[in-house]
Amino acid sequence: MAIVVLWAEADHQKRAELLAKTYGAQAINIATGAAPVTVADLDTLVFWGHGDAQHFCSLDDRGFLDVVSGWKKQNKKLSSVEMISCNLRHRQGTYTDSYTMKVVAKLKSKHAGLTFKALPVATTRMGVTCENSILKWQPSSQTWAYCATPGKEDKYMWAVCKMLEDQMPPRGDKDGYVRARNALAAANFTDTHKFGKDQYGSVVMEACPARHMLCVSNNAYFSTGSIGTLRWALTEIK
Repeated sequence: MAIVVLWAEADHQKRAELLAKTYGAQAINIATGAAPVTVADLDTLVFWGHGDAQHFCSLDDRGFLDVVSGWKKQNKKLSSVEMISCNLRHRQGTYTDSYTMKVVAKLKSKHAGLTFKALPVATTRMGVTCENSILKWQPSSQTWAYCATPGKEDKYMWAVCKMLEDQMPPRGDKDGYVRARNALAAANFTDTHKFGKDQYGSVVMEACPARHMLCVSNNAYFSTGSIGTLRWALTEIK
């Protein structure tokens, strides 16, 4: 069995190539419009690129369907499509459907038997579904962080990211997102701080009693890992 990693945006080239190298696979740029190729025993396509409720790897839902269909035509054993990005599972507060809701049903009806995976629909500890998410990547440590928050605005999502990145150089001394998250957990920071605003309206973390109803740990989602665990963090889209 074999995989191919597909990328589109220039800032995703190196990370896509690293992921491909991890699995002894090819990394191919789909932004050039190059035709799909036949790969011996190919069973999995892995897309990694920018994503939101409207586009993924610079493709709208019709464009993504065409790319997957083209690869399926050239590779009859293709059975799994993996989608690595931010916001694919979330509506970002303003749209009625997420990107995956738009494309997966269409592709399954056209190609019976295809399995689709993406990062999970993030939910908070209180059981609230998040509407904004981001997949962060740090090249030096080869680690990632998947952060999400509820609500129509994404300012709290960015605040959650800053919580992690404050633990990393140059502000902190923890190398990578995994160590940064462990540092937060060890300090119980997310259990004793809540989202607040400073005098300029920017989001800040305010101290609060542990397990406070508005504490960050109740209203945010964190997941971190290394390049080798990224694909394992994906979940099947039913």
